[in-house]
Amino acid sequence: MGIFSKKRLPRSEAAMVVASDLGPISLQLDNHRLTFDDCEWTPEFDTQEVTGEEGCLGQEVAQLRKDKRRMKKDLDKFAMQAQEMKELKERWNLLDFKYQLLLDMWTMRALDNKQDEDVELPQHKSHKKQSI
Repeated sequence: MGIFSKKRLPRSEAAMVVASDLGPISLQLDNHRLTFDDCEWTPEFDTQEVTGEEGCLGQEVAQLRKDKRRMKKDLDKFAMQAQEMKELKERWNLLDFKYQLLLDMWTMRALDNKQDEDVELPQHKSHKKQSI
């Protein structure tokens, strides 16, 4: 391991979110424009350079690529939200189960206490009658 080599740090989820918020990276080389997004370079057509039928197709292709990138980003966002909703639903079900269990335990304890009181009351009355 050399002196100048750097250890690669793992990317955190927060860093990935910040990087995704920056948007695609654009690069202009001569008359060609390239965009790096979703781990691939895609060419973008300049609408002023291309004319006629090729220009319309180029514009349409460029627009479709932009729409595809936007839809992929939206799909990823919705997938994360769906996962979060699933986790929240599981948490809600667990809390509901705990609540129901605690309520059942409290009810059983209240019934046991009432039953113990009912058993003790006749015994006290019989002791009083015998002592009189």
